[in-house]
Amino acid sequence: MNAVSRSARPGYIECYGAEFQSDEGRGAAAYATLLMASFEFDIPAYASAQAFAATTEIFLLPDITVSRAKITASRFTRTTRTIAARGTDQILVVCYRDGHFDMTTGGQTTRVAPGELAFIDLSQEITIEAPLVDNISLAISRRKLEGLVPFLEAAHGFVRPHDALSRVLRGTLEHIVATGPDLPVVDARGLANALLQLVVACLEPLARQPAETGRNTVSLVVIKAFIEQHLLEPSLGPQGLLSAFGITRSTLYRLFEPLGGVSAYIAQRRLQHAFRLLSDTRTPRGRISKLATELGYRHASAFTRAFKDAFGLSPKAVQALAEQSREPEVQLLSSPEPLQYLKPLGTA
Repeated sequence: MNAVSRSARPGYIECYGAEFQSDEGRGAAAYATLLMASFEFDIPAYASAQAFAATTEIFLLPDITVSRAKITASRFTRTTRTIAARGTDQILVVCYRDGHFDMTTGGQTTRVAPGELAFIDLSQEITIEAPLVDNISLAISRRKLEGLVPFLEAAHGFVRPHDALSRVLRGTLEHIVATGPDLPVVDARGLANALLQLVVACLEPLARQPAETGRNTVSLVVIKAFIEQHLLEPSLGPQGLLSAFGITRSTLYRLFEPLGGVSAYIAQRRLQHAFRLLSDTRTPRGRISKLATELGYRHASAFTRAFKDAFGLSPKAVQALAEQSREPEVQLLSSPEPLQYLKPLGTA
């Protein structure tokens, strides 16, 4: 392991870098420590005999982290236990500059080609595997996106093709990496806002999933966004959606049939909402019985059973794991363990 070290300058953005080498397995273990806030890291079995190597650079803008990495064969996993213990507040946008990676979400695997943008919600489970990593990515606070993207729940696993807009976003990230330590903080604020708007624009196709319903056209994503905005309202259910969108019952049921039905989908989203609240280290600890009531459960025991069936952990267990972690705005630097491998980048 060799830390990349140059002097940082006051008034410019913070930039860090590190290099990891095989070193009888210690390099991979050290890199796993660096990623511990976001992913569990391991080397796929087919590459176990391959010498490990990794280089990474991290650039901290207001509310946004840009990073570049080159790594030998790798697997990155985000499980419910990882999510509960290490925070949920980030949306990642990942672009491979060369090579491909396989992304598995909800039991489905998607191959992402060079230049495509993959969106990853760190509040949901995922596995990423690549024979060779050469990527550039950004992590952005969910709180920055929620008010701008009402259908943010649908972003997990979304892949934006290698088109004009994705090239603009990637090009901006490449420029930040190239400028890095020479980027003044005062300019980084405007650049972070521009990145935010580019991310929002790249997610816009999620809203274009219309279904013809006689004289009306309704988007499943728009209905799902409506559900997200009204999760805690007792009246939320099939009848409320029929009234809100003026569609027929058969159309509503057909739209949600691939998702297990509209009532099941609402129940699942309420449980996911509960998981996020319980695992968010910046949310004050509340009574689980009160949360169960807010979500429409008449008894806390019924909520606990449904929650454990969905996530494999009880609400109390998730809450306890969250209390053990500390999540600052920048998740990549969430504890002293990763910091030992990172050194500031500066001018040569």
